[in-house]
Amino acid sequence: MIRISMRFALLLRDDYSGAPIADGGQLFLVNGRPARPIRKPEGFYVFLAPPGPVPDAESRWTVQIESPRHFPRTVHISAPQLDPHMPLCTVQMYRRPHTGFSDCAWLEAAAPPGTLAVALYGPDPPLALARFSPDGTGLYLQGYAAANLLWRRLCVGEGQDAELFTLTARRTDGGYGIDRSPAREHPAGTPVYLAACGPAGAGGRCSIPVRPGSGAPLTVRIYDEEAMRWRETSCAAGHS
Repeated sequence: MIRISMRFALLLRDDYSGAPIADGGQLFLVNGRPARPIRKPEGFYVFLAPPGPVPDAESRWTVQIESPRHFPRTVHISAPQLDPHMPLCTVQMYRRPHTGFSDCAWLEAAAPPGTLAVALYGPDPPLALARFSPDGTGLYLQGYAAANLLWRRLCVGEGQDAELFTLTARRTDGGYGIDRSPAREHPAGTPVYLAACGPAGAGGRCSIPVRPGSGAPLTVRIYDEEAMRWRETSCAAGHS
């Protein structure tokens, strides 16, 4: 009997709304070779292993993702970093401008190629940090957010000490799970902002999806996602 097992699964999420991307049309390369994962209606893409033992070299994968309405992404996956019972990797996908999205307007910005332009907004009513959990896996807020924040990006702090987090789960004690531990100390009461992102292309231009009618953002900053740090360069932006 031939047994085919799952290598890993991807869940693609829209970086602006946090919603799963389940409309199909994506193309995948795994370690440079075309791959055809099984697509589930909920937005999961399941990549299967061929029959027989899997060589050690194939426990690490570079996955290139092409999507009709989102910018390409490349992710690096290592089997030891995945849960063996649920080898799932969530990928945040950035929207391509003017591809039929009706829930956002577009803010045009200039930024160095390969960086993110990040528009920061003070939600109404304002939010502030209450605390992080001792193990760094949870974030707790002061204030009430009318909008759903799951899988949205938040910026905690200001200046070079500010950090971006994605809220990955709602905890039973009222906090949120986050995608990584904080790298800096943030005292209670630190301002918390909503963040919307747009990647800069080779020409140094980018489009950031923003809430329609939101007016000018509090600020637009440039973020090096790979190094997880802010650039000192200022960013000029205007609505399209």
